[in-house]
Amino acid sequence: MRLFVTYTPAAVAMLDRDMRYVLASQRWLTDYGLSDQEIIGRSHYELFPDIPESWRAVHRRSLAGASEGSEEDPFPRSDGSVDWVRWKIYPWHTTSGEIGGVILFTEVITERKRLEDTLRKQAKTLQELSTPIVPLSQAVLVLPLVGVVDSGRAQQMMQHLLDKVVERQARVAIIDITGVPHIDTHSAAALVQVARAVRLLGAQVVLTGIRPEVSRAIVGLGIDLAGIVTRRDLQSGIAFATATAPGAAPSPALTHAAEGNGKTRRVEVLKADAPRTPG
Repeated sequence: MRLFVTYTPAAVAMLDRDMRYVLASQRWLTDYGLSDQEIIGRSHYELFPDIPESWRAVHRRSLAGASEGSEEDPFPRSDGSVDWVRWKIYPWHTTSGEIGGVILFTEVITERKRLEDTLRKQAKTLQELSTPIVPLSQAVLVLPLVGVVDSGRAQQMMQHLLDKVVERQARVAIIDITGVPHIDTHSAAALVQVARAVRLLGAQVVLTGIRPEVSRAIVGLGIDLAGIVTRRDLQSGIAFATATAPGAAPSPALTHAAEGNGKTRRVEVLKADAPRTPG
């Protein structure tokens, strides 16, 4: 038993009823910075004085017979840092059948958590890049779409746009689809769903950039655009928004972009709020 626990590749510790170490694996000593200490017979709480009450409660429950575990929990270190661990705890029994203490199995997953956090941040950045929302003014938002609008992207677009409408208390949201190559039943339905959700927040939706082929597709699909203002291009949409929401005068960059071709418009809209350098 002693050899098994000591040399198992997992982080394992066996403690008695007073939470004093009976056995510990090499991995346990390494993971918790105890390799240079003799821990057998010492209290777990002496080695980890900052362990939170929630963990102490887990130990008490296990000493009373409970088996518990978690896929991820924060573990505070004495230097103020916090690791993340996956763990399980079980009571162990003496030859007479009484609970002699607990056995802890843990795995430090801090690096995995950091990677997951990085991936989440990258996903959020990609989402914002795929659904860029440009504030034309406090009252007007512009969402220039480029590429295919599938159900997943539509859901992201809806959440992002709704958040911005609430955050800025916008009165008009312009959705420009000049850069959307084609409209099918799913993408059209998704756009209408987004528009209706925005209207429920009290903002007017303006759909711009509807090319003739897209217009024919919408009619052919029987998509109901009732309650949604449509304009041929972004410039017309901005003019409508300016008249609808007083004080929503467009910036020069947006005005210039709206008068350009489709490609220029998309690039300039994305850069409308970017700082400009002299010359």
